[in-house]
Amino acid sequence: MKRVVIIIALSIATGLSCKSGPPQQASGLVTTTASPAALKAIGYITDDAKVIDESSKKQLETTLAAFKARKRIDFAVVTVKTTGEQSVRDYSLALARERKSSSNEDNVSGLLLVVAVEDRKWHIQVTNNLEDDLTDEILTNLSTPMTDSFRQNRYGEGIVKYVNAVIAELDRKLATESTKNTKNS
Repeated sequence: MKRVVIIIALSIATGLSCKSGPPQQASGLVTTTASPAALKAIGYITDDAKVIDESSKKQLETTLAAFKARKRIDFAVVTVKTTGEQSVRDYSLALARERKSSSNEDNVSGLLLVVAVEDRKWHIQVTNNLEDDLTDEILTNLSTPMTDSFRQNRYGEGIVKYVNAVIAELDRKLATESTKNTKNS
């Protein structure tokens, strides 16, 4: 089973792998939050926690739209203050399923990154067909610059770094696979 903490999900079929990073200390505050069903991940960025600066938001929207057009991989980012009593993994999975069911697109791979700011956790949901390219180890290694930025309360910067790193990794892996397929033809 794959785990990492951040949510990246889109176009999620019923069986997704989950990535989780190392456990982090949770806040002692008890805060109520909307359920994933109440929060709608519309578009590429849903900043419910209000932690992504406008410049980073515009950069992410442009990057994610171009990535989807180029690779047919839908990548969305959601920030929330907290997932409440629900684990970030379960919260992200429910949100990814909701996003998939409301999508009219078939045969689109997906990633959903969820950042729960007050919980100090993140999770990434990955569609099954991308699991081999984005293993737990890869996603964890790619997350270091993001979590370093989070420690400095620079969420927009951290998310941009992580999104760009994941896209670069997928571009590299998919280019390698394409080269192999061309040679075998």
